[in-house]
Amino acid sequence: MFQMFNINFSNMYKKENSVKFMIIGVLLIGFGVLSFINKGIGIKLLSFAFSLLLLFFAYLNLKNINELRRYAPKEEIKPFIGIQCILLISAILLIVFPTKIQIFISSIFGIYIIYSQIINLIRNKNNPYYRFGTFNLIKVIFGFILIFSPFFLSRFIVSILSLILILIGFSILSVGNKLKNIDIL
Repeated sequence: MFQMFNINFSNMYKKENSVKFMIIGVLLIGFGVLSFINKGIGIKLLSFAFSLLLLFFAYLNLKNINELRRYAPKEEIKPFIGIQCILLISAILLIVFPTKIQIFISSIFGIYIIYSQIINLIRNKNNPYYRFGTFNLIKVIFGFILIFSPFFLSRFIVSILSLILILIGFSILSVGNKLKNIDIL
């Protein structure tokens, strides 16, 4: 059963791996279409993927902490332990509450965009060469959209990632099809 997902990367483009490529391509296309059609599932998948990324960073940080424990004093290790706790708590929250964390992140990002534009306007109010132009106004509107419609950013990212998954799936499927049709001498 596990032989299907065992790909030897040194001889990856062999005829016997064509079925594996085709299965992976169809799975990627399926996940991409499912995420594109149902954005709620896509947002949860994105949240779980981000959680796995945070868990990987926590693993790397834990390796760093274990290496530092050999020779570093405890005061030097404390910030890394704090980062470890933040990474683990964030990963758990993303798994348990994926949509609420997405809302929180979008709202914070929107507040930051509006805040940065206001600070930029205040700092440059006496500068005769600075103009609060159309692009700055678009940024402020985008910030308000992120605050009042927090899933806008998540849905946009999920749509782009779904299309990328579909394209990668078709590419891998075509590689599998080409490998299947190769004649070995």
